[in-house]
Amino acid sequence: MRTSHRLTLTALVGVLAVAGCSGGAPTDDSAPVTAAPSLSSSAPSSSPSPSPAPPLPSPSSPSGTTETPTPTPTATASTAPDPVMPALHSRTYEQARTEFARQNLSPARLKSAAQHKDVTLPRDHGAWYICDTSPRPGDPLPATTTVTVKLARDFSDCTTSFNGYLYEKNDPASTP
Repeated sequence: MRTSHRLTLTALVGVLAVAGCSGGAPTDDSAPVTAAPSLSSSAPSSSPSPSPAPPLPSPSSPSGTTETPTPTPTATASTAPDPVMPALHSRTYEQARTEFARQNLSPARLKSAAQHKDVTLPRDHGAWYICDTSPRPGDPLPATTTVTVKLARDFSDCTTSFNGYLYEKNDPASTP
């Protein structure tokens, strides 16, 4: 019996809270009581609103005192969120440059490097495959971040590594 009373009381409080939060017309507590809300069909702009009109004497107030309208807050310009790092794994370097341009990111932000210590990246590496990226896919990509892509001539070489070397014979830790 006690449990049903508690459950009923909890449900009643929840219903009242929801009804109180969502019911009725929205009011602006900072607006004067005598001012009627203005309705506008245009979207709010980020430009500053014109300065308010000078205060006028109120006919209902004694001794000719004036009411000063409360300024309406203006919308501030918000910055767009940083773009995110696209998934470039298994694409060629040239495809990565194209993807950056498609997402309005500067391809000049791409810095290429060889995946392996014993491989020299040629000047023309547009057909080489991306094995790894820094930052990782999905990470925020602020405007000042340089994206490093690790490249291999063949995509199958992305998973081959002998302590960072492509060829085991070049690994100093390897014993013949």
